[in-house]
Amino acid sequence: MLPTRRLIIAVFGVCLLTALFEVSEARPHIRHQKDGSHCSRCGPGWGAVNHCVRGHDTECGKCAPGTYSPHHSTQPCWICSRCGPGLYEAHPCTSKTDTVCDSCHRPAPDNLDYRNKCKGRTNLFLAPEDAFDTAEQSILVNEPDGQDLLADGDKVLEKDAEAAIINGEFNSLERF
Repeated sequence: MLPTRRLIIAVFGVCLLTALFEVSEARPHIRHQKDGSHCSRCGPGWGAVNHCVRGHDTECGKCAPGTYSPHHSTQPCWICSRCGPGLYEAHPCTSKTDTVCDSCHRPAPDNLDYRNKCKGRTNLFLAPEDAFDTAEQSILVNEPDGQDLLADGDKVLEKDAEAAIINGEFNSLERF
């Protein structure tokens, strides 16, 4: 019976230490002044759940999946960035770091997001200065590898420009 009792006490001790560690991590560590009161800041990976007000210190909580906090702050966790057209997720968002995106033009065959978004395609984009409006800037034209992509891209831009001129929508003096 004695070894079983020791095992139970050891397991209870580990659980208690783990709980204390979690609580101590949730406590803000660095203080700053706000309106004459000393407010604590939440550590990286933690965000403010309740802001500091007179008589009550900052309350912190772990950043939920899809959010992050890179430094000590009195703000809630920030929403993680998403990679746009022609970009893949080189490094996913963690509770302490934002998503890191990279260009599909930089091969990363071992990266699952690269294989899903980029492999087998070459991505051509309509440059912002060539777009009629901002909605056009994000248009992505996927072409199979091995084709004369520059010529194809020029053809797409020519057709867009011709259509705009024909429709009377293109006036370089009105573009901002």
